[in-house]
Amino acid sequence: MPLTTDSRRHLSLDALLAVSVTVADTWLAVRHWHLDTVYGWTLLVVQSVVQLGLVLRRRAPEALLGALAAVALLQLVPQLLVPGLIWAADVDPIWVVAPLASPYAIYATVVHGRRPRLGWALIVVVTLLGVQPWEPHLTVLTLGLLMTVVPALLGLWAASRRRLLLALAERAERAERERHLLAAQARAEERARLAREMHDVVTHRVTLMVLQAGALGVTAADEDTRRVAEELRTAGCQALEELRDLVGVLRAPPGEQPTARPGPAPAALPDLSELVAQSRSVGVAVEVVEDGVPVAVSPVVGRTAYRLVQEALTNVRKHAPGATALVELNYGADRIRLSVTDSGPVRPSDPVLAAAGSGSGLIGLRQRVELVHGELTTGPRSGGGFRVAAILPVYVPTEGAL
Repeated sequence: MPLTTDSRRHLSLDALLAVSVTVADTWLAVRHWHLDTVYGWTLLVVQSVVQLGLVLRRRAPEALLGALAAVALLQLVPQLLVPGLIWAADVDPIWVVAPLASPYAIYATVVHGRRPRLGWALIVVVTLLGVQPWEPHLTVLTLGLLMTVVPALLGLWAASRRRLLLALAERAERAERERHLLAAQARAEERARLAREMHDVVTHRVTLMVLQAGALGVTAADEDTRRVAEELRTAGCQALEELRDLVGVLRAPPGEQPTARPGPAPAALPDLSELVAQSRSVGVAVEVVEDGVPVAVSPVVGRTAYRLVQEALTNVRKHAPGATALVELNYGADRIRLSVTDSGPVRPSDPVLAAAGSGSGLIGLRQRVELVHGELTTGPRSGGGFRVAAILPVYVPTEGAL
């Protein structure tokens, strides 16, 4: 398992602690143990090796504390089994207690331990070995309590604080998730409300206009009136089709991927030649590059792609006069990638033309792309110019719109 940055930092600190405690305890042993016996040297070596195990106090605190308890027991074996032998070893009874590493091991066992029952049992054992109740001594009792009970109490406080912080963090995450869910629910309700308004009000009005235009085309006496009425009826029918698709998109949950495709039959992308011709007529050199096999798309997706190219080329004419534009269209199995890139202006733009419009074209374009569950990226190019790119799904559900 690879170590994280925090794990490496903790390991380094624990290694430094292990070395420091070992050095300090060795110094104390040299002062209070005369080390003129094999037994004294054996205790010193064993104790030093075990104390170096502090480097693992976060990963295996119970094992470390058990080893320290064994060392403390080894220190007391002569005193317990052969009275008087310990004095022959010239060991000061004041320092026949749990090793100096015990406070850190006890603290780690309470805070990081994974087996609480075993951990507390070891703490009790180390505490008894430290205070030596079978041979009361005020100094030994005081040092033993300071080295065992106090670290345990500090560990309980730290563990409680840690659990509290984790609970607060979890509560904050849960509140954030609930906030996102409420926001998503509010957006869904707003989409449903807009869909109802468009269906009940706008669609109804446009339908009446189409019917009236159709009736006028049948009853009108002159040819011009019939032609205009037919144009109105055709435009109204197209508007009804767009409304139907938009209402369906608003009603469909975001990310929905239905298996069926009811509603308007998918068709090829709208012809971009008219937009290209308009741009070329005002001096913008436009090149169109298509890649892949053209696929049928939902009508609302086709109109979104058309509006994207229209808005991007309009911005080239307004803000990058004299620039060349490249329209790239890549067909995929379930996505189409569309981008419009310009080379940057070659002369200053007309301030009147650049100031024309509401200034929210790209914002509206982003909203339109997101409405069909697509992705839009816009921004300047590193080599100059501007790029508008979108990834659009081939199909967007619009069933049951009207």
